[in-house]
Amino acid sequence: MAYPTNVPIQYVQQGQHQFQEMPISSDEIYAGQLHEDKIKNIISQISPENQLTEIEMRIRGYKKDITSGQWVKINPKCPENKRLNLLIDRYISYLSAIMNQNTTMGNLSGMQITAIMKQVIEWLTDDLDANAEEYGLGGVYTERTRIGHIFFNSTFLVLNRSLNGVEARRMWASLSLSESSNPNMQGQNKSEWWKFWKP
Repeated sequence: MAYPTNVPIQYVQQGQHQFQEMPISSDEIYAGQLHEDKIKNIISQISPENQLTEIEMRIRGYKKDITSGQWVKINPKCPENKRLNLLIDRYISYLSAIMNQNTTMGNLSGMQITAIMKQVIEWLTDDLDANAEEYGLGGVYTERTRIGHIFFNSTFLVLNRSLNGVEARRMWASLSLSESSNPNMQGQNKSEWWKFWKP
């Protein structure tokens, strides 16, 4: 087989043309870094741990101001129920075992999600009934209902993200596409930070 005369012999091996890899420009490196930072930012924003903070603040009677992004008291004149601290500590501790990235990046069936939700509902209902006075919620049924809905809805939505592994596959596909389209992330120098996402 004849080789092109303009190809240096050191790049012709085993019957194939092996051209020297073109250097990556600073613009490509910068674009690759921006893309990687964007993906990291998205992952941090959808982290279930952020949901736990939202649950705590909403139970305390705060809402997020859409313009400032800060938590503000719904009714500034209403004193905060300090006894809710115990409820929040107990519930956040309980839910943190369920609402985490291991869950959202998992592969749960509808039956498994239903079983987990049943456990959450039973535990929370029993705890609210048994400790209502301790939490300062004795006889305040509307507030107990509000707290229950916050917990149940938030938990269900996080669990639903893991239904049949949809979110894990979507995230892995996005990261794989990012790698294949970005020369800076190929080869020996590609980033390893996201490897734990692969299902």
